[in-house]
Amino acid sequence: MRITVIGAANIDIIVQSKSSIRPGESNPADISLKAGGVARNIAAMLALRGIEVDLIAAIGKDPFGNMLRESCRDIGINTDAWIEKSNASTGVYMATKDKDGELYTGFDAITAPESIRTAELTKHKKLIFESDLLILDLNLSEKIINVALELRDHRPVMVDAVSTDRISRIESFLDRIDILKLNRLEAEKLTGIKLDTKERVKQACNNIVSRGVTRVFITMGMAGVCAADYKNAIFVPAVPVVVKDLTGAGDAFSTGIAIKFEKDLRTQAESGVKLAGEHLGRKM
Repeated sequence: MRITVIGAANIDIIVQSKSSIRPGESNPADISLKAGGVARNIAAMLALRGIEVDLIAAIGKDPFGNMLRESCRDIGINTDAWIEKSNASTGVYMATKDKDGELYTGFDAITAPESIRTAELTKHKKLIFESDLLILDLNLSEKIINVALELRDHRPVMVDAVSTDRISRIESFLDRIDILKLNRLEAEKLTGIKLDTKERVKQACNNIVSRGVTRVFITMGMAGVCAADYKNAIFVPAVPVVVKDLTGAGDAFSTGIAIKFEKDLRTQAESGVKLAGEHLGRKM
């Protein structure tokens, strides 16, 4: 199996306070830098499971870009198709966490994926077309999403929605998406349905499938996941774990359903839940 992933690759700066955070004061903390970004995280998890994976990402010509490329190569991600931008910086996401590891606040400066131009992507059309599965994250511009779908020419495509403020980028492309992964808030934004009961979650799944998506997966944290295709909608419970780190659990779920994209709906959903559970129970 060979999978191509297109989207965000950035540096994560994680600041975790050693005690209760005191606003306006200096707080002792542990600070770490590591590779991140939705597309990069999915590519990394695929590579670590022995899957041949190509990542197409935009980075700046800067030290963070060099650090990011080297870290990806070290774990087996093919970076030959990376796009270096002289007019954009490598993306950075900074999160501050409290002493228990819960997110206190986050900031992102991730503009490089949106700066990708049509010509920069079409030069990799052979790679995009020939991969067994193409995965897109919605850090990409609407124009580039459309170009990628055209280059794919109706072969299997999976989309990770990333965030509520980006979900509108695929509303006109739903009938060209084979697998769509959303969380509860993203699904509410896309459908306009409040997902406060299992019946409404199922209704949202059916709404998305009726608009052309072949399979949809809505993750709901410890409430599990609802998965649907044109035949039915099913619920798969979450795996009970002692949570150590919430960061990247959604990317782990996406990796799980990507690995089993050729299997039946339940097998695919269970694979995503299993991998997300394994991720939640440990730190990356």
